[in-house]
This record gives sequence, structure tokens and C-alpha cells, in this order.
Amino acid sequence: MTKASRTPRPKLGFHTDQAARIRAAYLGTRAVLPPSTFSEFLEAAVLETIERLEAEHNNGHSWDAPAAGEVKSTAQTGVGRWNRT
Repeated sequence: MTKASRTPRPKLGFHTDQAARIRAAYLGTRAVLPPSTFSEFLEAAVLETIERLEAEHNNGHSWDAPAAGEVKSTAQTGVGRWNRT
């Protein structure tokens, strides 16, 4: 597949204090687990959690995809773990 023929995919990013641990887990398992790239490793880990959350909180169904700009930070919405009492 050439670069020009690839379907563009949305990019996600996050900040973490666990970067070294995440990279170490990837390096420690990439020879024996299916994800061949670091991006595939991260995607698989996130999707594993999402599937668990869907099973626990949405009867095993995917949630509807949010519209562009719908995902807001806790500072913007006042809702989330940092605002729990």
C-alpha cells in the first residue's frame, strides 16, 4: 500500500506520567504479541478497556460517536473525576 492510497485516520494523543512504563510494556511484548507497531499496541490497549466499559455500562453496545468538538475537558464542563465530592 502506498502512502497516497492510505485512508486518513484521526489522531488521538494524551499526556501521561506513565510513558516509560507504557513504552517498556510495548518493548517487552512486541516480539510475542500481535501489535507490531507502538500505535497498534496503544490502540489495542485502549480498545480492550473500551470493550470492558461497554459491557459494564452500556449493555455491551458501542456508544454513539461524538460530534466534532463534543469531547470537552473537565475544566470546560465541570464534570468528571476532578470535580467529584
